Amino acid sequence: MGFFRAVGRCYIRMFDFFGRARRAEYWWFFLWQTLLGGAAGGYFGYHLASRAATDPAFAAMMRDPIQAEAYFNSLFAGYELPMLIGSIFLFYVPNLSVTIRRLHDTDRSGWRIFMPTLVAIVSGIAGVVLTGAAAAGGSAGGVFLASLVMTIPTLVACVWFLVWLCQAGTNGSNRFGPDSVPDRIPPVPAHPAFAPALEGEAADRSEVARKAAARDYYKRHVLPSVQRPQTQ
Repeated sequence: MGFFRAVGRCYIRMFDFFGRARRAEYWWFFLWQTLLGGAAGGYFGYHLASRAATDPAFAAMMRDPIQAEAYFNSLFAGYELPMLIGSIFLFYVPNLSVTIRRLHDTDRSGWRIFMPTLVAIVSGIAGVVLTGAAAAGGSAGGVFLASLVMTIPTLVACVWFLVWLCQAGTNGSNRFGPDSVPDRIPPVPAHPAFAPALEGEAADRSEVARKAAARDYYKRHVLPSVQRPQTQ
């Protein structure tokens, strides 16, 4: 799946929260969002830098936080609602749906998308409680421990979630739908006893190949030993 096909598929399926999405679909769309956001931010930054370089009064205004905030508010005044709606349909909704479908592809529930957020909330609350206790007791070590409690679990949860998104989808159909990669090569089982049962034409071809191999083995190894005493 290429870049343009993946991006188009994400927008076409932006309201599909029940199917599956292969890794290429998710990561190409992630790249598209990164490029689009970077291009918009780069253009806006270039515009401000160019004006500040030619207009000393504007540069002085940008150095004042209050005046800079007032300028930005006036710049986007009247466009708040269209920008909000555009960002929802351009970024938020398709990103949410493709992330849920990517979890489904690994046979995980889409509700796990909230795992990093829940870990961050719990660790944040625990960190605030520990910080208050350390401040009340005047313990610098307690404050450091609180900062670790607030950051490390969230970091681990985010890395764990990233690993889920990077994993290959399950082979064949799972509880969320058919395989997202129809031509996926199934893994070779460690032992023939663990091989999945074949059906239809695949079972017929396997049976023909098995009989042909048995006949070949008989001709090569069994038949010569049976005929040898007769020739003597």
